[in-house]
Amino acid sequence: MILDDFSSGNEKFVNPKAQVARCDVRDAKTVSGVVSEFKPEAVFHLAAQIDLRKSIENPQEDYDINVNGSKNVLDVAVKHGVKKFIFASSAAVYGDNQNLPIKEIEATNAQTQYGKSKAEIESELKEYSQLYGIKSVVLRFANVYGPRQGTIGEGGVIAIFCKLLNQNKPLKIFGTGEQTRDFVFVEDIVVANIRALSSKKDFAIYNVSTSRETSVNTIANQLLKISGKSCKIEHQSPVKGEVLRNSLDNHLIIEELAWKPNIDLQEGLNRTWDFFNTSL
Repeated sequence: MILDDFSSGNEKFVNPKAQVARCDVRDAKTVSGVVSEFKPEAVFHLAAQIDLRKSIENPQEDYDINVNGSKNVLDVAVKHGVKKFIFASSAAVYGDNQNLPIKEIEATNAQTQYGKSKAEIESELKEYSQLYGIKSVVLRFANVYGPRQGTIGEGGVIAIFCKLLNQNKPLKIFGTGEQTRDFVFVEDIVVANIRALSSKKDFAIYNVSTSRETSVNTIANQLLKISGKSCKIEHQSPVKGEVLRNSLDNHLIIEELAWKPNIDLQEGLNRTWDFFNTSL
């Protein structure tokens, strides 16, 4: 059963075997009705407002979706006896921590509204697991990429670059392009979510990552090579407050949930470009 308002998702990508309820996570009555009827054993909560510009322009709506909406889904899950709650969190909860690769034991120090909202729900989940016995797993995703990303809206940097290449437009890079991220392929993210079901802990937090840093310049140059395009690279003013280096340590999820990233960057970029090159 999929609950989605499709404000950023694409309904044509929904598996035909799945049931779909078109609704907003803030709509307590509808969400409760769906969960009551479907009676899920587990809830995967991945819904969020992730657009940085929107969060700056309308912080109240951002908070309403990411915090109040998430609390609403959690309350409904508890009310209807859901056994496990798996929450999509983010590297953003760590803020600008340069003790790389960052381990789960590091303090959270979110510097964006998005990161702060994720950290707040993590705290709620820990409290709910103690109060109501709902087992919870927090998955802190690194930079997720892959086919289908951002077909509505921009998506991440790899999706943006693929769209620009498909249109034979210059690749725009903010700052020097030497800023790094930990890029993890979407299929590996799916496997991590499924593995989270096997967690025996009442509450657990795992990084989902490759533990490797890759620069934006490297991504741009590899995509130029893969696509065979000769588009220019244009450097623009750096984004104020942007974290310059980031990667997450993945040893804990490897040890406890037997998960590891299986799709390397080269294969992931090839598969992502193939999608955008044939689908747009």
